[in-house]
Amino acid sequence: MVKYVVTGSTGGLGSQVFKYLLKLVPASDIIVSLYNPAGATPAIKDSGVEIHRGDYGDPASLDAAFAGADKLLIVSYPSIAHELRVAHHKNAIDAAKRAGIKHVYYTSLAFAGDSVAAVMQAHIDTERYLKESGLTYTILREGIYSESYPLYFGFWDPKEGVDEVIVPHSDGGIAWVCREDLGEGTAKIMVEGGYENETRLLSGSKTYTLKELAALASRLLGRDIKLIVGTEDDYVRRNVGKHGPRGEEEFLRKWATTYKALARGELDVVDPLLQKVLGRDLKPFEETLKESLGLASGVGSIVEQYAK
Repeated sequence: MVKYVVTGSTGGLGSQVFKYLLKLVPASDIIVSLYNPAGATPAIKDSGVEIHRGDYGDPASLDAAFAGADKLLIVSYPSIAHELRVAHHKNAIDAAKRAGIKHVYYTSLAFAGDSVAAVMQAHIDTERYLKESGLTYTILREGIYSESYPLYFGFWDPKEGVDEVIVPHSDGGIAWVCREDLGEGTAKIMVEGGYENETRLLSGSKTYTLKELAALASRLLGRDIKLIVGTEDDYVRRNVGKHGPRGEEEFLRKWATTYKALARGELDVVDPLLQKVLGRDLKPFEETLKESLGLASGVGSIVEQYAK
C-alpha cells in the first residue's frame, strides 16, 4: 500500500488532482493536508479520506500532516510574493524529509529554467532547493491554465465593454492547457510512478499567441477585439486603480516581466507527455475560452488567486 498526501486540494489545480487520485486509489490511501480543515470542500469531506491540518507557514503542522505517507504532492503556494512563496515551499520540503517521504512531486510552472518572468523566480528557487534536498522528486512544470487567460490577456474582461487589449513588451505563443487535464495527468504520474529526479513539462498540444486569442474572442463574441503591444507604462496606466491587486502598480510592473518571457518563447513549447499520460486528446483551448466567455463571473476571482 502506498500512502499519498495531497496539498492544495481546495484550489483550482489541487482539486482536480484530488478528484482523479480518488479514482485511481482507495480513499483510505489518501491524506488531504489543508491549512484550514474546516474549509474542506464537500467533495473532500464526503470522500472518506483522512483530513489533516497542514499549514505551509507552520512546520509542526506539516510534520503531523505528512506522518506515515510515502508520496507527497506539494502544490505551489498561489502568490507572486517571492520570499514568502519560497519559504513556504522550503517548509514543506523540510517536513517531507523529516517524515521520511519517499517521493515528492512539486507543481512548478511552464516557464523556462532561466526565466525572466517574476512569477517563475520562486519556482526556480524551490526547484533548486528540492533537487539539493536528497529527496526523490519529480518537478512538474504545469502548463499555463486555459482558464487563466485574462492574466496574460491584459486583464481583459468582456463585460467591461473595452475591445482594445493592451499588453507590454511582446506577444508570444502559449501552450494553453485546462486544469482538469493537468490534474488528471498529475494524479496518474503520481500513481504510475517513474520520472524520478526529473523535471517534466505538462503542456497543451497547441500554442496560441495573444493576437490569435483576440481573433478567437472576436469570432466568439461577434466583436472586434484588438491586441495592442504597447509600453509597460501604457499597460500600467490601463490597469492601475482597478479593483484588487491588478490595480496596484507594483504588481503590474512585476507581472509585465511575463511578456519579456513571451518574447523569449518560454511558453511557446509543446510537449507530448501529458497527452501520452492521458492516452487521449487534450481539451482544446477554444472550448475553455468559449465556456469562459459564457460566464458572468468576470476575471476578478482568477486574478485574486495569483496576485497576493
